Amino acid sequence: MPARKINFINGQIYHVFNKTIESKKIFDDNYLCREFLETILYYRSSKVRSRFSQYKILSAEIQNLILKEILNPIYFKVEILSYCLMPTHFHFLLKQLSENGISKFIGNTLNSFTRYFNIKFERKGPIFLPRFKAVLIKSEEQLKHVSRYIHLNPYSDGLVKDINKLENYPWSSFKEYLSNNTRKLSSPDFILGLFNNDKSRYKRFVFDNADYQRSLEHIKHMERW
Repeated sequence: MPARKINFINGQIYHVFNKTIESKKIFDDNYLCREFLETILYYRSSKVRSRFSQYKILSAEIQNLILKEILNPIYFKVEILSYCLMPTHFHFLLKQLSENGISKFIGNTLNSFTRYFNIKFERKGPIFLPRFKAVLIKSEEQLKHVSRYIHLNPYSDGLVKDINKLENYPWSSFKEYLSNNTRKLSSPDFILGLFNNDKSRYKRFVFDNADYQRSLEHIKHMERW
């Protein structure tokens, strides 16, 4: 999976996103969303030694041994600060931790998921655009706003009708930012630290821009016509 021509730098944070070819709806299927998130968890680690499809057919005992290793943060290629899956696209805030970590992570994830999707639906060819997009985060202010933008996507696009139910959207890290559950795919601590680790303050920050972001999304859709 070719990456956008950008020199990713270790320790830097990037907004990474891509969409499906011809805006094909994929992540409106809960089973496919779960598969994609499990693929992300697997390929985040530099310790993977086989394809995710091969890992899944191993015994539960061997899987657990592998899982202990790949869940160790010292082996992560990237740190996932925020994420959101939408029917036709995805968003990540990623901090690169190892050389070419972002390119390897995205490439392995999309290649693996595409193979799975094609086998499941008896088809061939790519499902995502060949080059993902990435924007360097240059300031804490930008980081906060991009995180909010990512978490508001389900509301902005109308998947979530009531802003008060946004944290119930299952395919976003927003719920992880507000939860006390320690097992998370994302790492909210850095961004929450910009809000003095006050989860309710971050929630207000997100909600306060909700209607404005939705209006911008509506205008963008109108302009496409």
